[in-house]
Amino acid sequence: MISVSRKLEVNPADGSAGIKLNRQQVWVGLVRKAENAVPYVEAITSCVVVQQQPERLIREVVLHGETLQELILFFPEERVEFVRLSGQAKGLIKNIIEEDPDGTLHLRFTFDMVLEGVEPGSEKEKEFAAGMEAAYLDAVRTTLRRIRDEAVAQA
Repeated sequence: MISVSRKLEVNPADGSAGIKLNRQQVWVGLVRKAENAVPYVEAITSCVVVQQQPERLIREVVLHGETLQELILFFPEERVEFVRLSGQAKGLIKNIIEEDPDGTLHLRFTFDMVLEGVEPGSEKEKEFAAGMEAAYLDAVRTTLRRIRDEAVAQA
């Protein structure tokens, strides 16, 4: 199993990110990302919601040329969970909004994935994990940048 957890500060203390985002703005951005991941995740070239309810949706995405189906669960203003239902890598991805006691907001991403047909601990699994971690870290940065751009446009 591949397990990774990383967190990024939503509003860096040095002010380099520009407009300061609040929890609600981050949440709305995460919901938009779940509904249409294409603007947020470079490796996703298509995203179609096939079923939607207030607390969940099922979508089909094309990720690195592979069509995948994901069940997405919403835990309002707390986290979004992506359950990978098909594809070579199956498992759970979470986008979690965290807040320190001093009010500092963070966006954490975690994933726990099993790579079908690949020996656990093998070089191939390690390479896949490193690539996935880098891609998801970039996706979180892109997500925060897009949310910030949307907040500026609405101001």
